Amino acid sequence: MRKNKYLVLFLIISASLSVQTQEINSPYSRYGLGLLHGENVNTSLMGMGGIAIGVSDPTMVNPGNAASYAVYDSTTFIFDIGLSGNITNLKTTLQSESSTYVSLDYIMFGFPITKWWKSSLGMLPYSQIGYDVKIYIPVDKFSNVVNEIEGDGGLNQFFWGNAFKITENLRFGVDAAFIFGQGSRSSKVYFPDSLYIFGTKTINYTRGSDFIFDYGIQYDFNLNNNRKLTLGAIYSNNWKLNAKREYLANTFTGGYNDVVETLQDTIVYEPDEKGTISIPQRFGVGFTFQEKERWLIGADFEWQNWEKYTVFGTSDSLDNSWRIAIGGQYSPKHTSISSLAKRMYYRLGIRYTNSYLSIFGKPINEYGISFGLTFPLKKSKTAIDLGFEYGRRGTTDNDLIQENFLNFSLGFSIHEHWFHKRKYQ
Repeated sequence: MRKNKYLVLFLIISASLSVQTQEINSPYSRYGLGLLHGENVNTSLMGMGGIAIGVSDPTMVNPGNAASYAVYDSTTFIFDIGLSGNITNLKTTLQSESSTYVSLDYIMFGFPITKWWKSSLGMLPYSQIGYDVKIYIPVDKFSNVVNEIEGDGGLNQFFWGNAFKITENLRFGVDAAFIFGQGSRSSKVYFPDSLYIFGTKTINYTRGSDFIFDYGIQYDFNLNNNRKLTLGAIYSNNWKLNAKREYLANTFTGGYNDVVETLQDTIVYEPDEKGTISIPQRFGVGFTFQEKERWLIGADFEWQNWEKYTVFGTSDSLDNSWRIAIGGQYSPKHTSISSLAKRMYYRLGIRYTNSYLSIFGKPINEYGISFGLTFPLKKSKTAIDLGFEYGRRGTTDNDLIQENFLNFSLGFSIHEHWFHKRKYQ
């Protein structure tokens, strides 16, 4: 009966998302692959600043380090689902505007295969593209010329992870992820004060798909019966995604001030050009220090070689990126009959990302401050997770855009002993 309730809850959430999902709105997603999803891989980790490399929790699917799957109980099946939302305020030195979106963020499963081999399946975003910017350019004899740039789409990943318990304290894992998706980027130049000058529009569609592999390792130092130090590391080498792109340029009239856009002539059309997208290598290290079922603190450092990023053989002038995160969680000492407040987990974290973007000599970096809560259900290992993050991306210097954002996440973590035979009914 309880499993049926969870299934109904999942279907209700999925149905509501089908009508509520919207696109992100960040002009900085125009570059590279867009906004990367690597900072917060699930709701619980989001509340701790996104630390993941040294985290090994038997109640959580953690694709931030594939080695973590090896700590699953040999009789437990884990189902994690998360919803995410965002409120962003974009501002320059002259104006500001706000945007919101809500979406299904991830669906993940964790389960044992043998006592020493555990596995995981899941789907989550890899990158997102979404922006709509109008640039007004003063020109002699016209009040202005408008350049409107738009983009949407992104990449998703479906992963199958496997982790192996090498010794009592050492574990190794690998995620095989199928990356797929498409992005659309367009640029439109038009003259709103003249009906006799044609505008020009260019559209670039890019589709990509292929497999990439991420490797992880973790080692535990057991300090006593309750406390341990875990060290972790991850690595992914350079991968090339097979891709196709389509380029179209045409002239048009209208398309602004409620005037219907009318195609006049096609200038260039290049369909189905084949090539590759190069995703560069990355590595990271992290640790956690914890007392079982009480508290945990940890930190991550991650670096990626984005200077080697290319699309169809052309570089995108990106910088190498790095990220540092620090966070932890705490639960008061409790028993099974303690109040909810004593059985909850309370989380806090910070992160700083030196992104792969630098515009007009200004690095487009970001930081986030996060906190989270876990509400455990009585007589069950199932829990409801909440995560919140306030942060900033970019700057208003040199007429750039500063994004102040609030990310929030709602997660459901369901645990069942599906492989355990009951002695009593």
